[in-house]
Amino acid sequence: MADQHDAGHRLYRTGDYGRWLPDGKLDFLGRRDTQVKISGFRIEIGEIEDTLLRVLGVREAAAVVAERADGSKHLVAFYSGQQPLDTATLRHRLSESLPAYMVPTTFHWRNRLPLTDNGKIDKRALSALAGELAGVEQNQDAPGTPTEHRVAAAWAKVLGIPKEQIGRQSHFFNMGGASLSALKLAIALGRAMSVKDLIAHPILADQAALIDRGVQPAPVTVKNRSSRQTAALR
Repeated sequence: MADQHDAGHRLYRTGDYGRWLPDGKLDFLGRRDTQVKISGFRIEIGEIEDTLLRVLGVREAAAVVAERADGSKHLVAFYSGQQPLDTATLRHRLSESLPAYMVPTTFHWRNRLPLTDNGKIDKRALSALAGELAGVEQNQDAPGTPTEHRVAAAWAKVLGIPKEQIGRQSHFFNMGGASLSALKLAIALGRAMSVKDLIAHPILADQAALIDRGVQPAPVTVKNRSSRQTAALR
C-alpha cells in the first residue's frame, strides 16, 4: 500500500504494530497476530489452541509462552473441561497435527480459565501463572530414573546448560535444541535412539522411556586365548 506519510514509497503489512516517537524513532509495541518465536521457530499460538480445542473433553484452551530461570522460553497450555485429561494423550493428539516444536511442554487443567472484563481468556493472567508454576515444577520434576539422569546429562553436554536446569518434562527444542544438536544427542546416547525418534519425542521422560523399552545389553568384549582376537559377545 502507498505510504501516506512519504509520497512515492510503499508500506508493507508485517503483523507488527508500533508508534512514531517525537524524535522520529519507531517504538515497537508487539504483534497484531499471535505469532511468537521460540528457539528459532515461528509459532502461531492460535493454531495450537485450535488443535487443543478439537480434543474430546477440552472446553477452553489457551497457550502462552513462559520463561525459565535460565532465560529459555517454552510453550505452556492451559485448558478447561469436566476433568483433567492424561497429559501423554494430549501431547500425542497435538503431535498428530503439529510439529514437535509447536507441542506445549506442559499442560495445566483448570475448571475454568480466567477471563478479562471483555469476556475473553486472560492471557496475561495465564502467562503470570505459567511463570509461577514453572518455578514449582523445576523443583518437583527432577529426573528420577537412572535412564532419565543419563539422558539429562547428555542434554546438558549437547546444549551446554547445567543438568540441574533439566527436568523430566523439559522439551529438547524449547531448551535450545535443533536438528544438528539432535544428531549430537543421538551420538552422546550411544545411538540408543535414532535422530527421528529424538525429534518425534522431544520430552526427556519420553526419551528415557523409549530407551528403557528398547535397551539392549551392552556388548562384552573378551579376548580369545587361542586366536588372540577380540570377540564381542551379546
